[in-house]
Amino acid sequence: MRVALSLFIVLGFAVCVRAQDLIYTISGSKFQAKVTEVNTTDVKYKDFSNLEGPVYVISKREVVLIRYSDGFTQIINDNPPALLPKSSEEKAGPARPGMAEKKPLNLYYLNKNLISINALALMNGDLTLLYDRELLDSRLCLTFMGGYNFNPNTGPLNAIIRSSWLQSKKNYDAGFGISFMPRNTRRAQYFVGLLGKYMSYDYEENEIVNNQSVLTQKTGSQLAVMINNGWVFRITPTLNMKFFAAIGIPSYSSPLTDNSLKAIPKAYIGYCFGYRF
Repeated sequence: MRVALSLFIVLGFAVCVRAQDLIYTISGSKFQAKVTEVNTTDVKYKDFSNLEGPVYVISKREVVLIRYSDGFTQIINDNPPALLPKSSEEKAGPARPGMAEKKPLNLYYLNKNLISINALALMNGDLTLLYDRELLDSRLCLTFMGGYNFNPNTGPLNAIIRSSWLQSKKNYDAGFGISFMPRNTRRAQYFVGLLGKYMSYDYEENEIVNNQSVLTQKTGSQLAVMINNGWVFRITPTLNMKFFAAIGIPSYSSPLTDNSLKAIPKAYIGYCFGYRF
């Protein structure tokens, strides 16, 4: 009976904690509340510790964002002034211990996911998308990429494949990268890391069948591991740009017709823009 009662109390506490809304202010503080209304000028809420009490009002100019109990985040002020620590913290709600933020809130670093398109790849007929996920306080970034080529023939940016195999056509790209950002508190961040890239292509090859030369359709691949570096620019909290350049040594599933081409490194350049969430 005691175990069941304890479990009931713990579950009830967890539900209560989860049901709270968090209001973040431009002073860098946050407090628990139950938001009742958001209109054109104000945010109305109740003290979370006294839901039967009065309704409080705070101007939207003093609010950065509201994080609701269901996990949804509503940005109220997407261009707040610089958040600096104050000698005496101002709180919009009733004073309670433990409400002060340890660090100033910055909208530019709240979102850790970025989906972008490589605009330079479009010049080669590639539709390439990249997904970035930041970890470890935005010091480490994992990148996943994938692209499909719409050209009927291999383009000039893949000159080695174009000159080595008959009627070659690039099919798709897939890649994975890991990057390190030395400075994680700036809106323009430099990164360096490794990028692995796999590319599939089709080509034709002459084969002798019954003493006759026959063109056979085949599929080849290129695999390259490259050193990658570049910059991420956080133009707004949700709009980002990314520039990068990578270089490494490629390997091919089919032998090159000209062995001297093996010494040519693989290079990959990106100019990306996308949405951060």
